[in-house]
Amino acid sequence: MPGKVFLMFFSARSARLPWLAALAIASLFAFACTGNVKDPTDTAGDGDDLPPPRTCEPDALLEPASYGAKVKSLLTGGAITRQEIAELEADPAAIGDLVDLWMATPEAGERLRGFFATAFQQTELDGDTFALPLGQAAANLGRFENPRSDRLDVLFNQNFAESFARTAYEIAMSGRSWTEVLTTDTFMMTTAQMAYMAYTDDVVIDDEESATVRTTAGDFDRIRIVANQADAPPLSEALDPTSPNFATFWQPGLADLPAECNVGDGFEIDTTVLTEGEWRLQPNVPSLYVFYRVLGRARAVQRHRAGCNTGATVAAPGLARGDFDDWRPVRIVKPSGDAPASVFYELPALRAANELRIHTDRPGFFSTPGFLGTWPTNEDNSARVTINQILIAALNASFSGVAVTDFTPEGLDTEHAGPGTECYGCHQTLDPMRDFIRSSWTNFYGQQLSSERQDMSAEFVFGGMRQSGSGVHDLAGVLAAHPLFARGWAQKLCYFANSHRCEQGAELDRVVAAFEQSGLDFRVLVRELFSSPLVTGAECVDGVDSGTDATIARRSQFCDQMSLRLGVTDVCGLETLPAQRSRLQGIVADAVSSVPDDSFSRAEVEPVVISETSMFTRANREATCIAIAERAFESAFADQDTPTILERLVTEIMNLPPTDTRYPVARQILYDHVADATAADASERVALQSAFVVACMSPRAAGVGF
Repeated sequence: MPGKVFLMFFSARSARLPWLAALAIASLFAFACTGNVKDPTDTAGDGDDLPPPRTCEPDALLEPASYGAKVKSLLTGGAITRQEIAELEADPAAIGDLVDLWMATPEAGERLRGFFATAFQQTELDGDTFALPLGQAAANLGRFENPRSDRLDVLFNQNFAESFARTAYEIAMSGRSWTEVLTTDTFMMTTAQMAYMAYTDDVVIDDEESATVRTTAGDFDRIRIVANQADAPPLSEALDPTSPNFATFWQPGLADLPAECNVGDGFEIDTTVLTEGEWRLQPNVPSLYVFYRVLGRARAVQRHRAGCNTGATVAAPGLARGDFDDWRPVRIVKPSGDAPASVFYELPALRAANELRIHTDRPGFFSTPGFLGTWPTNEDNSARVTINQILIAALNASFSGVAVTDFTPEGLDTEHAGPGTECYGCHQTLDPMRDFIRSSWTNFYGQQLSSERQDMSAEFVFGGMRQSGSGVHDLAGVLAAHPLFARGWAQKLCYFANSHRCEQGAELDRVVAAFEQSGLDFRVLVRELFSSPLVTGAECVDGVDSGTDATIARRSQFCDQMSLRLGVTDVCGLETLPAQRSRLQGIVADAVSSVPDDSFSRAEVEPVVISETSMFTRANREATCIAIAERAFESAFADQDTPTILERLVTEIMNLPPTDTRYPVARQILYDHVADATAADASERVALQSAFVVACMSPRAAGVGF
């Protein structure tokens, strides 16, 4: 090829990969493109900024090698094979069977669970959102020394983000109605998540921020505090109501208090009274003190008006590391006389349980710690944001702000949103709808115990549907019956596949109808949409400029592809908690962090799916590819000779099997690249690492739809 341009790259230690061929990468993009990228000025995603649809040009349609590679990469991250291309060339309709085959793989499970976590808005969690349902501020929790881990709140938030994604995947692959994501009472959980949910059901924080203890009321009327760690029983005994050491805890910092505090070997706190000058918990909620010991934090104890206060500190957690990994389906049921409520500190019982007995209604995706932690509320907002985000996640729709005729709800704050004001159109339907939530949950998402709010009725007036009800179970039922549900989920998959919504028309109608006629089997929706020209670009579709949707590979997809094609588990460290990442994962995670990923925003129906590249995303992807080349090359290509490595770079990393017409050109580019690098005194290994960077930045690795 004509004169290559080499750009110098310096690593932190030395100039180790000086052979990044800019023209080689540009050439790969040039011969791979089959059409234009969607107009980036359409910022609303509604097509209003686009020119009228053009006549579909046959030259713009994708060939089997291209659309097969796109669909397989979307579903699994894997490279398409020669045999799969042959099947598509012999019978284009075979794409449907291939979708079914790919969808059933473990790799597709990982991809779909990632999609579900974002689509159900379960991922924007932090220390504050973890602590809010407890009625507390964020605080440092304990951590496990072996294996090393992040703090427990980080482990919890990872569990919360994964829980409903795993639940949705089980529903999808079972073939059951997709409406179960709204109504299910069975969730994939860990023991740790069960303990958290049992506690938030036990200690209810009301709208005035007061705590009501019910399940464990009276369990800790007396707590024994010891000053020396050697005198303390194991936490397993301190949390065992059958043990003589029950409710006996070592308090860090107690032995360091001055002599006038009269600590001695320890003391007993009567938590039922607050005696002047005596020891007490801070605050005096014994179940809270014990739960935080389960979480690995010793909350303060103090001697009233004596200047004796231990302060709070991290401590050994009562939970085990395995309590965050023991995923299983857990059904939520109401307590009964023969089956009382689950107890948060009875960890052996929780570990053996497949039921969680709590009083609080928890139906579907919007009742989970992942969703509610992502969208906290307060008395001023009073669940308005919550109900709007539920509509977005469930129906792919939001309040429009257009007033509804013949509907005058009671209790609307006319001073805030009176008829004729700018805000009235939203609040007219939003405020009566949020009462489904307010009658079931407090502002801290515990069970609503106020009789005044429990009796509230709610009105659902949205999207051509009107229905009265009360509580979150009624809300789940209304959403499950809503006419926007099936089409909304088709559009969510369109965003995942194409980085924009699908145009309305006969083809999308056909896909939605097939989904509905299957009894809302999610697998049917995936098959019909991913084998449709709406995604494949293989045929002309009315109103759609087919064959032109080429986008960047967003962060999760790019990393899944690299991990699978290299045979290196989680090469970017996206699924590994920071404290557990390898050196490779830490470096790659930092490099890839600025490559955009799928996400969501408050009040926005369209997910954030950046489709166009920029100098910044390109530079960060390049840095990612270099980091992988420097640190993962040996594990991926150990003991392989140069021809074998280059063949893998073309067929696996670049996703161009030998039958693809672009294969010989790409192969020659990499061979020439290695030859030029070695001629310039690079070692063979450095030359091959540089060739990997070229392959890693190629259209089929860094992009989708080429």
